[in-house]
Amino acid sequence: MSTNVEIEAKILVSETDFQQVFKFLHLNENDAVTQINYYIDTPDGELRNFGFGLRIRKRLDDYTLTLKSPLAEGTLEKNQSLTKKDYERLAKDNIFPEGPAKQFLETLGFEVATLRIITHLTTKRLETMYNGRHLALDRNEYSSIVDYEIESEQSAISLAQETLKLLCEEAKIAFNPNNISKHARALRALSTKN
Repeated sequence: MSTNVEIEAKILVSETDFQQVFKFLHLNENDAVTQINYYIDTPDGELRNFGFGLRIRKRLDDYTLTLKSPLAEGTLEKNQSLTKKDYERLAKDNIFPEGPAKQFLETLGFEVATLRIITHLTTKRLETMYNGRHLALDRNEYSSIVDYEIESEQSAISLAQETLKLLCEEAKIAFNPNNISKHARALRALSTKN
């Protein structure tokens, strides 16, 4: 299981502003990669209540289980590679994959047999560099909602925000910080749908 700290700033933009940034950066939609995030929790949101996020991300033919927990700045991510069969066993039979993530959750007292895929979100992502810094432009679909998000991942939140502010200024769009994760937006949409 690999562990890393993710520090990123995000903005939600309109489709028009998203297209404007796309043109400003001279990007090609054909370079976008589709990824699907399957969000996992107990039916009553036990992981979320403790501040954890758990997902399986399918990108091309790769499946990665990621457990996220908040830090003072950023998020601690624990990643575990899965097979397609691991994913299918959880999706169809509610059998949580063996490995370090399961052991970690059980050590914290979570009953992994109660974990289910609650919802999913599909992203068309295009990654690029801007002023030497990494950017991701995402078109997200979940619960009949489409939104557009631009992310900057840096070594400090201030650098990530600075990158996005400069991009917005140069592309002539509004800078509206977004502190609500994809995970939280997908779950909120699901709860308002029910």
